[in-house]
Formats: sequence, C-alpha cells, structure tokens
Amino acid sequence: MSLAQLRYFVEVARLGSIRIAAERLNVAPSAISRQIQNLEDLSGVPFFERHARGVVLTEAGEIYADYARLVLQELERARADIDDLKRLRRGAVRICSVDGIVAGPLSSAICSFRAEYPDVTFRLVSTGAQTVAKAIRDGEADVGIAFQPLPERNVVSSYQITDPLVVVAAPGHPVAERRQISLVEALRHPVALPDPTFGIRGLIDRRCGELKLLPEPALETNSIEALRGFARSGAGLTMLPFLSTKRDVDLGLAVAVPLTDAPLSQSATHICVQEKRRLPLAAREFVSHLSKTMREAREGA
Repeated sequence: MSLAQLRYFVEVARLGSIRIAAERLNVAPSAISRQIQNLEDLSGVPFFERHARGVVLTEAGEIYADYARLVLQELERARADIDDLKRLRRGAVRICSVDGIVAGPLSSAICSFRAEYPDVTFRLVSTGAQTVAKAIRDGEADVGIAFQPLPERNVVSSYQITDPLVVVAAPGHPVAERRQISLVEALRHPVALPDPTFGIRGLIDRRCGELKLLPEPALETNSIEALRGFARSGAGLTMLPFLSTKRDVDLGLAVAVPLTDAPLSQSATHICVQEKRRLPLAAREFVSHLSKTMREAREGA
C-alpha cells in the first residue's frame, strides 16, 4: 500500500465520510473510494460499512486504522528526528488538555520550553477528559493532560502526579479559615460543580454515591474559569484539583482547603500518550519538561 492510501483511509475513518474527507484532502471522492477499495481487495475483508449518511469502521477496519495511524505517526517522528539531526531545531507539539490545567503549569511549561527552543511550535486544544483520551487514541494529539482519566484503548499514562481535589473559597468566606473540610460539610454551602463530562465531577459523584448524597449545585458548567469565578466572588464554593486553582491561590484571589475524604484527596493528573508510539523528539522533550514543571508546582504548594 502507498502512504496516500493510508492517509485517505485514516481521514475517512476519522470523519466517517468519504465526501468530507475528499474535501479536506482536496481530492476527488472517486479517487479516495478507489484507493480504499484497493486496500479492501488486498486484505480480503471490508474495512467500512457503507450507510446513507457515511461510513463506519468494521472490526477489521478498527485494526487496520490503528496500524495506519501508527505508520503515519512513525513517518512524522522520523522526519522530526531527521530535522533535529540537521540541527534545524524545529518541531511541532500537539496537545489536548483538560481546561483546568491550561492556565497553570501547562502554559508555564509551554512558555519556558519555547524560551529554550524558540522554533518549536504548539497546537493546544482544551476539552474534557473523555475527549483527551480519544484524541490520543486516534493520533490527533501527541500529548494529553487529563484528571483521573478513564481507561482508553491504546492510551497509557506517561506520568502522573497526585493532584487532590480541594475546596476553593474566596479569602473572606467562612470556609477559608478551615484547615480541612469534608465533602458533606462543603455541600452545605452553595457550590459550583463541573458538568458530568468532567473527571472532577465523576469523582465527586462517586463519593456522593458512597455517602448517599445527592449534590444540588448552585452552578453547573463546562467552564473551569466559571467555577473559579464563582468561588472568587464569594457566592459559594467550588471543588477543583489543586493544580487547577494554584494560580488563584498564589495571587491571593482564593484559598484552597484540603478535603478529608480519602477518595478525593488521592486523585491524580496524568500526562497521557499513545501506547507503543515513539513520540517525535520535540514532543518527548516537552513531556519531560512538563512533568518537571508539574512536579515543581506541586512541591511548591
């Protein structure tokens, strides 16, 4: 098979449509259909189920998609390493991260890394934990940062750091004077919580289930900044991983109060990568740099 065939195949698998893939690749749909048919004829099994609305990978197609993505990623890595050998010092790092970590250690790590390697560029997408794992699995990102990610096929944790959930309060809030607080006590106040797509919410809901509690948030949102703003205003409390709120704490805009509930205080933030994939040099170096930045941020608490 040719690299063009692999690129066509991966794009159709990602988009679920030959027509849309053709538009993205600026290639005739008939050319893509022909190349995919050639791949299926060569393998002796269908890779896609054709429907009126598009195409869906068969079980064999899922296996081949993993292979095709790996081949294209290895080609990308080889080119990046060759560039480095030529001392071009260029590269690109694609990151998919949960929102909470972006304004803290991640932004700091990107800035300090570029200070040393100014020709390395970054593409950052901020999203929920479930999407982070999917982006890594599908090869749409090199590095993923997620809080308590659920297991995902072909995705592994390269580095993890204990990042306990804390109760976030405005400096003048009564809870801000506490040395620690339980989830039960925190929920007696108005609270802002992330929506159920967030790993944070999943952790809180599981603990509430154990305690036979039904949380009734005053604010439910998919915006970490909205959660921070709710707490900073003094209107109530929120619960976030420590690294997500450290910047507000350092600026004196909020106070982080540890939770006494063990399942919440032992949580972790993970740097995720695709299993068995050798990252391009720039991405490998950045993972190491980000791990160090996160560790220093946690130790400086």
